[in-house]
Amino acid sequence: GAHTAEQVWIGPFYPLAALLLVAAVNEALAFRFQEREARFVREAFASYLSPVLLSELSRHPERLQLGGEQRDVSVMFADVRNFTRLSEATDSQELVQLLNELFTPMTSIIQSHRGFVDKYIGDAIMAIWGAPLDDPHHPQRAASAALSMINALDGLNASLRARGHPPVDMGGGLNSGPAVVGNMGATDRFNYTAIGDAVNLASRLEGLNRTYGTHILVSEYTRSGLGQGFL
Repeated sequence: GAHTAEQVWIGPFYPLAALLLVAAVNEALAFRFQEREARFVREAFASYLSPVLLSELSRHPERLQLGGEQRDVSVMFADVRNFTRLSEATDSQELVQLLNELFTPMTSIIQSHRGFVDKYIGDAIMAIWGAPLDDPHHPQRAASAALSMINALDGLNASLRARGHPPVDMGGGLNSGPAVVGNMGATDRFNYTAIGDAVNLASRLEGLNRTYGTHILVSEYTRSGLGQGFL
């Protein structure tokens, strides 16, 4: 009787234990894969995104489309003016330090307005709103960031003057519209960026500030997306 009872008990035990073990291993592997995917997103975008956006993206990595896709975005090119004058009066090592000093608060402003710092081009910054995460308010956020960057110049220039450096100025170009965004470049070295006419127009507008003697130029497409609250 005891032997039969043992058979009845032990018979289903091993298959059940195997099923539980397989389920536990499967769950552990899935969790590890998710963790690895989230870590990849965090490491890849840590220096480009604000902590808020980074946290959101690492929780939903499926929103990051690897490869090109068309998105509605706002793009800003911001250029440091008087940089040539500054570079002529400064040795190379100090010049890099000064550029970092200028770009650090500008980058923080872009990120605090949910922007993505695409790249630094010499003495200019390219930033995107609306990618890699969708943002229906990207024109307003980009415009607010541009205004904050111009306002931040006063404090930066006070610091430059105190150390005997010439002051700097900034010009920004903003445009909104469809662009192809994604990882572009070579197979072993690429950059998450945006390309298209909308990006080119933002760059052209930035250059036109010198012609018009302005600080920020926005296209009609960005202007139409701003609504009230902006002059």
